Order: sequence, then structure tokens, then C-alpha cells
Amino acid sequence: MLFRYISGFTAFLLLNAVQAQVKKPFSELKYDTEIGGAFAGNRQTPFWLRTNQYGIVPLESNFYTLRASVSREYVHKSDSATAKKRKFDWGFKANSVFNFIPSRTVKTKELLWPEVYVKLKFGAFELYGGKRRELVGLGNSTLSSGFMAWSGNAMPFPKIQFQTVDFVPLKFIKSILSFKAGYAHGWFTVPYIQGAYLHQKYLYARFGKPHWRVKFYAGLNHQVQWGGKADYLIGSPVAENGQLPATFRDYVSLVTGRYPDDYSNNRYNSFDGANRIGNHIGSYDFALEWNDAKRTILFYHQHPYEDASGLAFQNFPDGLTGLRLLRKPNSSNNSFQLRRIVMEFLQTTDQSGSTYVTLAQYQGIDSYFNHGQYKEGWSYLGNTIGTPFIAPCATLQPGIIPPSNANFFPNNRVLMGYLGSEWTIFKKVSLLSRSSFSRNFGMYGEPFSPTLNQFSFLLAASIPIPKWPGCSVKSSVALDQGQLFPTSIGGLISLKKTW
Repeated sequence: MLFRYISGFTAFLLLNAVQAQVKKPFSELKYDTEIGGAFAGNRQTPFWLRTNQYGIVPLESNFYTLRASVSREYVHKSDSATAKKRKFDWGFKANSVFNFIPSRTVKTKELLWPEVYVKLKFGAFELYGGKRRELVGLGNSTLSSGFMAWSGNAMPFPKIQFQTVDFVPLKFIKSILSFKAGYAHGWFTVPYIQGAYLHQKYLYARFGKPHWRVKFYAGLNHQVQWGGKADYLIGSPVAENGQLPATFRDYVSLVTGRYPDDYSNNRYNSFDGANRIGNHIGSYDFALEWNDAKRTILFYHQHPYEDASGLAFQNFPDGLTGLRLLRKPNSSNNSFQLRRIVMEFLQTTDQSGSTYVTLAQYQGIDSYFNHGQYKEGWSYLGNTIGTPFIAPCATLQPGIIPPSNANFFPNNRVLMGYLGSEWTIFKKVSLLSRSSFSRNFGMYGEPFSPTLNQFSFLLAASIPIPKWPGCSVKSSVALDQGQLFPTSIGGLISLKKTW
């Protein structure tokens, strides 16, 4: 009931903001449309064609897609002489995707809404409601293999979120320290469980003035999957009458991360009493940035946690470690220029040890992204919310998972190396490449024997059409070769118009 009032009040604020600005010219709106098709030599779309696409690319290969969006962004200082005085602003976006999949057995049509939101800005702060594409963590946002806890691989959640627009400097200490923060309530609208929620918050600090050559970043994010009711939980030892705890008292407990006051009661049993209410996921993030006139170098690490052992770094060295080189624009006449390169290494093999001890302070076998109450774990509408290299069972090669392993994520012990790059040709054509090699060990108690190796690659290009302003041809080709995913080669080609 509390969250109904919150969402109703937020909708009232957003509606009034839109009505107050209804007379603004349509020139502030931005539109884009895209039409294309994809093919593959196997039944499954290759990994890098569908990964980190916010759930809009079908798993099954050979499909046609039509995408369209309309949006209004905040007016920046460089866009208007009066924008400097505008402490209040608003924006919105509506983005739809229609996919047609002419399967070998049945034709499938799907209409998706990956983004539908309205946002308000009050100085340095922002309130938005709806579904919005976003990443959570410190790292390279455009070319990463996928952030540890929240990667942009799954469809966005419906949420209400209050956050800072960017890092906010603390001027009373001469802007040496800045912070960036957010707090959200969301809805897990998935078919396997009803009435489940998302709690999310993050806090990051930047040490160093904006113009300093060297800056250090640190912070953390915290997500909790909580509440809900499902038939598969009826009679289960992890729930009371098929219902997971969802009162305001339970909410306060999971927000603070503390153990509930009771070990068990009429709302929950010892599973929640011993493990804290809800499915907790997050990461500690650290980054070091170096700038000069020609380039920016960013080194970062995202350390995962799901319980006390991860918070105490008992699962070290698990996490995502990356290095990004960004070359700043210059007037060089070189026809072939490197703009950005990203190298990353992912390890998820430690998991606080191979032994689970119930009464120990640090229990071990963290089993990333799986959960005893939420049978599809840290996923949303079939896609992993965190790093895509912990992949759902449905995406893996048929026959490699033994029947005894019924987990949604049967392979969460992974070592992975990644290289991504972005180039320009004649200052117009953009090229992008992604390549990854992983060694996959399965799970503690359900190991792969032997270890499964997987190589995946993508090369993509965006080519502007000079005679059609705002139009470009986009094409991609991708390859999967190994034992984890079905071997496949495929591609996508589309025509995009922006105005």
C-alpha cells in the first residue's frame, strides 16, 4: 500500500511537469527509427549480437526488427543562452521494438517497450518513473563486456528513482570531493512469481577536482529482490504458505542489510532469518582515472557480494577488472584512427570457498546469481541482470548440463578475458569489435568435466549516408565457437534514421 501511494504521488508530479511544458516547441523532441534483419547459421543468435542489448534481441536466430523512439532531453548550457538559469527541467522517452521471428515451427511476434519514462531535474537532482536503460557501477559504459551487478543485458525494470544527475562537488571543501547517489523502488514483473519488488541504491565518491589530471573513485551498489508469491513456493521449506515477506518492517530490514529481529515467525521461516530477507546482489567498485590533452586512461575493479562473505572480501579475487584507453578528438588527417580500447578480466571461481558451513561467520559457496527462493535468480524476463558471462541455462549448448543441476544459472564459475575496440575511418565510418574467451567450470557440486572453453567475436560498422542526412547503415557479424554455446555465425543489417 505504501508503494502505491509513492507511485501515485510521483505520477502526479510528472504529469504536472509535462502539462507545464506542453507549449514548448516540437523542435526539442528527438526521433529515431530503425528497420533491419538478422540471420545465423544455427538456431541461436550469436552471443555478442544479443548481449548487453537490454533484452531486445531474440535468442532464436533469423528475425526482423523495427525500432522507433521519441524523446526530449534536458537543455544543456551549450544549447541555450537561458539554460544556465534553468534549475528545473524535464524530459521523457518512449522506445518500442517490434520483432518478427519466422521460426522453423511457429511464427512469433513480440512488441517490447524497453524504455518508457518521464524525468524531472531539480538542480543537481533527478526524479524519474518508468523503464529506463542504465548501468550501475564504475567502468567503461560503452564498450565493457558487462558490469558485474547491473550490466544492461536485461530489459529495464519499471522503477521510481531519485538520484543525482552526475557527480555533485562539495564546494565547502573546494570540490576536492564529489558524490553520486541514487535510491529506487522497482517491480519484478515476471511471470513465475507475482508481487515481487526491487530495492536499489548506490553511492559513489570522486576524490579530485574535475580539472585534476588524476582522480580516484570508490563506492558501492546494492540491489535486493524481495517479496512475492508463487505456487512453487507453497509447501516449500523456504517460504510460509507460498508468500515471501513483504511488509514495511521487512523492507526496513532489507534496506539496512541487517538480519531480521526474529529468526522465524508467521511471515517467514528460518531461511530468511538466517540469510537476511530477500536476494541481495551488489558490488564494491574502485577506479583510478588519468587525463592529459590527448587521452584518458581508466583502471577499475568491481568486486561482487551476495552475503557477508563478499562484503568482507572473503571471495577475493572474484570480480571484473578493466583498463580503458580513450583518445580525445583531434585534427589528425589519418584515415584510420583508434578511438577507444577496453581490456577486461572476469573471475567468479572463488565464491568464498567450496564448503558451505551453516553456523560459520562466512559460509562459502556464494553460487552467484542463483537463489533458493527466486527460482530464476538474478535474471529478468529470461536475461541475466549482471555480467552476461553467467548465462541462463536456456542459452547454453543442449546436453552439457546434467539433469541433477536444476539451477537457472548452472555455470557461475568462470574465467574470462575480453578485448573491445572502437575505430573511425575517414572520420565518418565507425567500427567496433568485441572478442572474449572464457573457461567455464560449472558450479561447486556440479562441475563441468572437462572445463568448457568458449570464444565469441563481433565486428560492427555504422556507415552514414551522405545524401540522406541523419541516415546510416548499420551492420554486424558475430561468431560463437566452443563448447558452451551452440557454434554459430550470424549477422545483422539495418537502416537507421535520426532527426
